[in-house]
Amino acid sequence: MRLLKIVTLLAAAAGLLASTSCTPGCCTGEELAPALRPLPSFSPVEVDYVK
Repeated sequence: MRLLKIVTLLAAAAGLLASTSCTPGCCTGEELAPALRPLPSFSPVEVDYVK
């Protein structure tokens, strides 16, 4: 009886995982998010600490 409960729980967990895990957008029909822009390049700033 205990083995039946364990097998049932494992099967339910596997079914739940299979029904909820999909690639982004496949379940809702949404488009994928656009790629991120590259970060801006900053020139180094020199600071005069003597003042």
